[in-house]
Amino acid sequence: MPLITNLESVRPVQGFTLLEVMICLFILAGGMLGMTAMQTEALKYNHTAFTESQAQFLVNDMVERIRANRGNDAYVIAYAETPPTQTVDCGAANAACTSNQMVVWDLNQWRNKVGDNHILPQGQSQIAFDTLTNIFTVSITYDLSQLGGLDADNGVRTVTVVTRI
Repeated sequence: MPLITNLESVRPVQGFTLLEVMICLFILAGGMLGMTAMQTEALKYNHTAFTESQAQFLVNDMVERIRANRGNDAYVIAYAETPPTQTVDCGAANAACTSNQMVVWDLNQWRNKVGDNHILPQGQSQIAFDTLTNIFTVSITYDLSQLGGLDADNGVRTVTVVTRI
């Protein structure tokens, strides 16, 4: 049994031309570039959210430190001010610290975290205290301009918590 009896009835094989293949490759390349751009933006916003949550965590950390050492208004420190030198390690297991030593230890620990560029880019902090109302204002300022896309405040953000102790 012959497979083909009439050679004229066989159609020539048709495939993709080089032009069609090139068009498909350009469309695929455009889609891949778009996906890469979206991934880059997602990473940028993810890093921004992480940095903002770190700033909020650090502000709340200091508020909790102040609440734990109630009755001590020595936590006041300005942006440019350097905390006093730490003489006692209040984090040691058997450390017996006074209230003022704990303030110095807290301020040094907190300022080291705020000033660490791996945690907050160009982080600065201050703590204010209103003696009439017993209200502490804890603020952290940091710079997000290295991520590009400057907004109205040129990338500088401030997180502030006001609390009565």
